[in-house]
Amino acid sequence: MVQDPNAGVVWMYGGLASSFFGGPSKDELWQFDGVTWSQPVIAGATPGGLGLFGMAFDSVNNVSVVYGGLPNSFFPIDSDATWVWNGTAWSQTAVFPAVNPGPLERPAMCFHAGIGRTVLFGGIDVQGSWNNDTWAYDGAANTWSVLPITGSKPGARTGARMVYDSMRGVCVLTGGADPSDPNGTTYWNDTWEFNGTSWTQVATNITGSRLDAMIGYVPLVNRVVVFGGINFSTFTYFGDTWQWEAGTFGAGCVGTNGTPALSSSSSPRLGQSWTATVQNLNPSLNLAFFVFGFTTFPGVDLGFLPMPGCFLFETLDVTVPITGSGGSASWTWASVAGVLGTRIYGQALCLDPVNAFGATISNAITATIGN
Repeated sequence: MVQDPNAGVVWMYGGLASSFFGGPSKDELWQFDGVTWSQPVIAGATPGGLGLFGMAFDSVNNVSVVYGGLPNSFFPIDSDATWVWNGTAWSQTAVFPAVNPGPLERPAMCFHAGIGRTVLFGGIDVQGSWNNDTWAYDGAANTWSVLPITGSKPGARTGARMVYDSMRGVCVLTGGADPSDPNGTTYWNDTWEFNGTSWTQVATNITGSRLDAMIGYVPLVNRVVVFGGINFSTFTYFGDTWQWEAGTFGAGCVGTNGTPALSSSSSPRLGQSWTATVQNLNPSLNLAFFVFGFTTFPGVDLGFLPMPGCFLFETLDVTVPITGSGGSASWTWASVAGVLGTRIYGQALCLDPVNAFGATISNAITATIGN
């Protein structure tokens, strides 16, 4: 399923046949408007029925993009077709195997608004091939290309899930099974973020390695939510819900030692310590104020102070002065207290004579008090 914010509906397509022996996958498109399910009348060609495909909504070109999948589970031959749904009709594009990810099922896909392309990672061809390339689909040109990734990246996997975090501008990838394991017993529970040019592995405490989970992003609270999934090696079906609690958003403004960067050690947990650290302070001053709040702003321009190019992303509810050394300073909450589920936000106001106000400000962080 994908959300189409322009039409105000969720689109759902396809699915495997429910017969014990398998058979042709479902060739049904449904829409949900928040109250009622309905099937649009479609004229012309359709994907013909697919299961285990990748799907994402391209918000630049206002189309749902479908790639790969299994047309018939009784005859397991994966598709390498790209289909787009514009809200009225289906069309097939980028059909040349030499310039697409090849036959795949269970790929992870999300639309990265920052680069204006649909990103695909992982998946497997049931005939026996896979890789860990990162592909991008240009919905305007209707072409696929491999992105030149430098540095670390996720291992090859099938059945992973990926969604776009619009506040932080990253595709978040988690889970999946290792297709290179001949025993089929290796599953992933790691989490990676793709910013449009590079991958970064982030530390999480999610338990239970799984594939084919459900994933979504809730912009109101800036949370990626994962539900369920399966581990075929242990015949375990998961019914748990996880949310990606700690993260950063917004951008800081440049000082004399670069842009101040604020990060946290983990998610704050009741009775445990929690540390926030700011880097790239003016090394001759090493002085900042951590400002914590309980409500976010879309970004208040602080040019009136004057702090040109600086933005405030949260309310000023609690202020803590800190000092450090070498351009870095940290503050530790020795024993986290408060109400379980309380969401906090923070920025670092850093003393720096780079402007008339004499300060810069960092990016913002967000975290939820857990247990």
